[in-house]
Formats: sequence, C-alpha cells, structure tokens
Amino acid sequence: MRFRHVLKALIFTLIVLPSIVLAEEKPNFVIVLADDVSWSSFGCVDAGLFTRTPNIDRLAAQGLRFENFSCAGAQCSPTRHELYTGLLPPTSGVFGNGYKPREDYKNIVDYLGNLGYDVGLTGKTHFTTKTAFKKIPGFTVGANEQAPTWELSGVKQFIQTSQAANTPFCLVVASVHAHHPWTIGDASNFPLNKIIVPPHMVDGPVTRQALATHAAEVEDLDNQVGATMQLLDEMNLNDNTVLIFLSEQGTAMPNGKWSIYDYGTKALCLVRWPGKIKPAVTDAVAMYCDIVPTLVDIAGGTTPPVDGRSLYPVLKGLTSDHREHAYLVHQGSGYSQRAIRNKEFKLIWTPKQANDYYLAVVMAPKSGKTFAKAWREWQEKAETDPDARAKIDRVVKHPEFELYNIKKDPWELDNLAGNPEYTQKVGEMHAQLQAEMERLDDTFSTVDPKDAKRAKKEKAKPADGTDTTEKPEPSELTDKQKKREARKKARQKDKEEQAKRKKK
Repeated sequence: MRFRHVLKALIFTLIVLPSIVLAEEKPNFVIVLADDVSWSSFGCVDAGLFTRTPNIDRLAAQGLRFENFSCAGAQCSPTRHELYTGLLPPTSGVFGNGYKPREDYKNIVDYLGNLGYDVGLTGKTHFTTKTAFKKIPGFTVGANEQAPTWELSGVKQFIQTSQAANTPFCLVVASVHAHHPWTIGDASNFPLNKIIVPPHMVDGPVTRQALATHAAEVEDLDNQVGATMQLLDEMNLNDNTVLIFLSEQGTAMPNGKWSIYDYGTKALCLVRWPGKIKPAVTDAVAMYCDIVPTLVDIAGGTTPPVDGRSLYPVLKGLTSDHREHAYLVHQGSGYSQRAIRNKEFKLIWTPKQANDYYLAVVMAPKSGKTFAKAWREWQEKAETDPDARAKIDRVVKHPEFELYNIKKDPWELDNLAGNPEYTQKVGEMHAQLQAEMERLDDTFSTVDPKDAKRAKKEKAKPADGTDTTEKPEPSELTDKQKKREARKKARQKDKEEQAKRKKK
C-alpha cells in the first residue's frame, strides 16, 4: 500500500512536475494592438503634439521603446497579416485591404500552439486564417461600429483557464480604437486652441476638430492599456509576462494611413518584461514581421522561416543593430510606391504612372468621413493659399525619388533627392531598394484588386445583364448581410416606383 503511494508520487514527479516547470519557464505573451494610430499620438515619443496617454507613457517607462519600428504597408490587413505571420506583403500577396493571401500561411496560433501555448484574441481580427485564434468575448469586433465597447472579464477567464491547465498563453487584445468613425471619448479634453496640427497638414477648424476627436479615441485606447496592465498586476502575472503594445499603422488622415510616409508606416512598439528587459529606448530598425520569430525565440522554439527576424538580442540589450533598413510598400487604388528606411535616411521610389495618387475614401467629393471633410477644407484653402497647395501636392504628386533625413526631419518635409550633396546617397539607397525588390521578387503594380474583382463580376454576367453571381441562402446570412440585402431591396423598390411615376 505504502509502495503504491510512493510509486504514484514518483510518477507525479516524473510526468506532472516537468510540465508545470515548463509552463513556468515559458513566459506568457500579451499583445495590445491599437487600430489606425500614428507613432506621434503618444506622450512618450515627444512628437510635440497635444496628447493624453498616461498609461501608455508609463508602460514606455517600464520597458523598451523602439524609435524605428515600421509596418510594411499602412493599412489594416497588411499590417495584421505581417504581425501574425511574420511575412512581408511581397511574400504573402497582402498589399492592401482588398488583397487576399496567396495561400494559407502558418501564423502565430500555429507557431506558439506547437510550443504548448493557448493563443486567444479579443476584438478585431480583420481576416480569417486556417488556424484561428480562440475567440475571447469582451471587445468589439467590427472596426466601423458607432458605439464600440470593451471589458476584460472574458480575458480574465481565458487567463484563468490557461493557468488551471498549467499552460502558457498568448493573448491579443485587438482594439478598434482609434479606427474611424471616432465616436468614443471626450473631445472636450482636447480644446481646439490647444491642438497642435502636424506640420505636413493644412491648419483649419475642421482639421483641428478631426485631430481632437481622434485624440479622444486614443485616450480611451490608453484606458484599455491601463486596464490590461492592472489586470496583469492583480493576477500576479507581471514577472512572467511579456507585454507588448503596438500602435498598428498611421492615423486615418492625409499622408497617414494608406501612405508610405512615416505618419502612415512608423509605429510605436513597447515591450515590457520585468527583470528580463531593462527600461530603455533603442534605435534598432525593426518591423511587425519580426514579432512572431521573437515570440517563438523567447518561448524556446526554432525561429520559423519567415521574413521577420528575432528581436530577442535587442530586447536583452545585446545590440541595437537588427535590420539595415525597413522595407515599405504602397500599392492601392492603382498607385504604386516602394521605400526603404534606415536609422537616418528614408528613400521613396515612385515610378512614373498614368495617374496621381488618389484615395476615394478621403478624396471623393461626397465622402462623409471626418478625414474627408478635413481634406475638403485643405482643398478650399489651396485655392488661395500657396502653402496649402504645396501640402495638397505633397499628397497627390510625387517625384521619382524622395530622400528624407528622418532624424532631423521626422515629418519628411525637406526632400533632399534634388540636392547635389545627396546624389550619392540616393544612388546607394536606390541600389539597395532594387536589390531588396529583387530578393523579395517584388514588382510595381498598378492593378487595383477591387477593379479586378468588379471586372470578374461583369465578365460573369450573361449578355442580358442578369447577375448570376451565386448568393448565400438567407439562413446563411449574417445580421449585417441581412440588413444590407434589405437596404438593397428597398432601393430597388424605390427605383421601380420612380420608373412607374415617370411613365405616368
């Protein structure tokens, strides 16, 4: 009898305890991901703008802050696909929101799941993957919601379930702040006379109001970060949890989101791991695709064959040299650009194209978006103000090469490409960019996938114009799709009624 108890204890020691020790050795990961927030929206970066982000600033003081962290493409799909797969757009094919991945690539769920992690997400996913995150309730999923909400009870339950199973976890808190329509937060906290308009923008009351409403939503994002930090503290998880904050791509204003400039592609990245990562600021050049291999490396796995590289040596303070340069792309609405960015300089290459840069969501005359109203204000001022005209042209017209000293000129206002002193620098960086494009098998393309999709639909129609596109059965429709179908039917009915009245 006694021998049986000893045997059970021995079996427990040999089998169960190693798994508990393993779970304790492997840190947890929590990634808080913002939505459409530029690097300049936070107090900790001292961009000279009016911000209120005390929790994010506190996190920056507790961890490592990256000064040169970029996403490859300044839209939601490419940024999130890059983050979760470790792949750049030329590899994955996800150049913009209208592009689909070339294949079902492995993602963070596969890589960490194979190392024994529970991988869950609350909030916005934006695209589906073959291996899906465990869905955690609590945060609004749809980015365009008028009244998005959030709370952390689902997150707490996910953590407790992982702890009960002695399993390390990776949790993504994917906020929809500050994605348009910018309806959350108190804009009165940002009086218009205190708003500092970034120098690449045209100053005016509509633009100031847009920046104030955006800042109010960023303030609510800051509350989410603070609540997440508090939860980890209350659950005694700080010491064994790597907490990462990422601001996604830039703010949805001209030359921000949807652009190749730093206001669109440069992001805030903060990493805290008490006792393992010393609070500091690094000038290491890094990208979103580096996050997956970093997590795998920290968790003790073999870094996967992706475009990203592990940042672990940088996090440990062993080096500040990581990438020679970040690789940036803009390919949307039939307009194509490429760029590389190192610690000091950034070169943008815009080949000659039939059309100027155009973005309907911002520039369409009847767009009701807040940022579109700001754009119309810029256009009105440009009719009489040469400075406003120059800032408009900076958005829509591009010389073949633009070179910026991003250390001295963080808002990229002084194009050095035409300066004879920088001819050699332009040539060097152009050669590097060409070599990188060749390595990635990347080419300029002015094909708009939305146009291609429309053309495919038109081709599928029979000669009589009847739409034969297969539609889902009513029972398969989501609530949103049902409402859309109902609106479509109502519009069709109105048209028929108008036609009848005209005949009469």
